Amino acid sequence: MTGSFEKIDYRLRPAKHAERLMLVELVRRMRFEHIDQYRYIGMGSVGFVDHRVFHRGLGLSDMISIEAASDESVQERFIRNVPLACIDLKFGHTSKILPKLDFDKKCVCWLNYDDRLSSSMSADIATIGSRLQSGSFLAVTFACGIPTESKGASAEMKRLREEFPALVSEGAKQSEFEGKRYADLGRRALGNSLERSLIEMDATLPLEDRRVSSQVCYFRYRDGAAMCTVGWVVYKRSEEEVFKDCAFDQLSYYRNADNDFVIKVPKFTPFEISQLERLVPTGHVPDLPWLKEADRSAFQQIYRYLPSFGVFEPV
Repeated sequence: MTGSFEKIDYRLRPAKHAERLMLVELVRRMRFEHIDQYRYIGMGSVGFVDHRVFHRGLGLSDMISIEAASDESVQERFIRNVPLACIDLKFGHTSKILPKLDFDKKCVCWLNYDDRLSSSMSADIATIGSRLQSGSFLAVTFACGIPTESKGASAEMKRLREEFPALVSEGAKQSEFEGKRYADLGRRALGNSLERSLIEMDATLPLEDRRVSSQVCYFRYRDGAAMCTVGWVVYKRSEEEVFKDCAFDQLSYYRNADNDFVIKVPKFTPFEISQLERLVPTGHVPDLPWLKEADRSAFQQIYRYLPSFGVFEPV
């Protein structure tokens, strides 16, 4: 979504904030090389929040931000807002920039799109997959959901049939791709694109040197628009034991199939949050019966990743 930074205040997205911290925690488990030696490739927008979080959380200091801004005055705003000297700005669409990047080292790559699933995203994944170093992490975020108005829904279904004919048949109905099923479509389409690119690129290599991809996360959340993020680790077959040593499956939000982890941020008062935080480390759902059990359970799963807000009121 070109110019999305003018429509969305990325600081006011608690579910997105939680997702960032979960991804940092997940990537920190990588055992293929010291993580601070990795290169981060992302799409920071004018706030560069993702870059800040990954720099502070992992010590990454080789960072690239791809920004689809062609207007010079908009580019100037991005340049003025770069928060870290280690961020290298690349202006242009991902389809043009990604093929020009140097993948000479392991990467943490997060294509944090704002748009709905598209074939151009699959193409970007294929570009990265063909060049990604073994021991790298790749995540993709996209908006998911069929428009509610009939005209928009019909147009979206027509587009999906044209761009993903192998997964969306000519006779497919809107109801087949609503809610989570839209996210599932994206997970399959992008995962297939990554897998095909690895197979095609490594076809002539010895079996042990061929790369594979393993899905390690599948988030869905809503801070407004419904969003989905899928992440994979790419590694050589000979590094299967290293991958197992990362112990991603010990994380509560680890997902290697279509069983998504929904990041739900319950709306509690500051007092209720303080009471819940006092109780959740016990491992049990906090016993505050005036709050819905489903909300208490959701809080228990994500409380460590939520932002802290301070409210200042006049005395």
